[in-house]
Amino acid sequence: MRTKLAFLFLPAALVGILGLPGNASATVVDFESIVGPSTFAAAGPAQHLVFNTVDGQVTFDGGVVLTNTTNLPADETSVYGTAHFGNPTLTNPLTITFESPIHNFFLDVLNGLTQDVTYEMSDNTANLADFTLAPNLSSGRKTIGFAATGTQVKIFALPKDTPTWDFFIDNIHFNENLPPSIPEPTPLMLMGVGLLGVAGILRAGKR
Repeated sequence: MRTKLAFLFLPAALVGILGLPGNASATVVDFESIVGPSTFAAAGPAQHLVFNTVDGQVTFDGGVVLTNTTNLPADETSVYGTAHFGNPTLTNPLTITFESPIHNFFLDVLNGLTQDVTYEMSDNTANLADFTLAPNLSSGRKTIGFAATGTQVKIFALPKDTPTWDFFIDNIHFNENLPPSIPEPTPLMLMGVGLLGVAGILRAGKR
């Protein structure tokens, strides 16, 4: 059974000044310890959330926590989300930042709109994947992920300059095996990546 994570809900500058430690726990983050309103209109500006885990600090930016979200049948717990009709500080993408490089990353994404939406998930080391979710009213919820290696992951509603977006994230996992629905890199793929790295080193040596 996983224990709950301690979190800090503070402006980014204040977190940096105080350096608050929090408690350590498993490398999965949900938002059940935070109770928010049920609508974006009542939520106010984007929240900078800070969680402390056994693998270091994890921060969330661009969204707000909603609980028992109005018109979101796919999830009625606390979730972290963003929407074009919310406070102007809400953003597309939602950004998750890790204190140290991670390996493997997956989470639940919930589509708040009433049509199919494609989402892009990427880290800051060029790993990237796209996923299409069914409409909210068709239980538009999906576990997505990839073999991440960076320190930051962003989730965009596509196209990136879309004027309309409405989505949520929950149950963020990292530094653990990917679920069967998300294939891990095969040895052949990993060998290909290694060969590309060797080729790059050889090219650099000839310059």
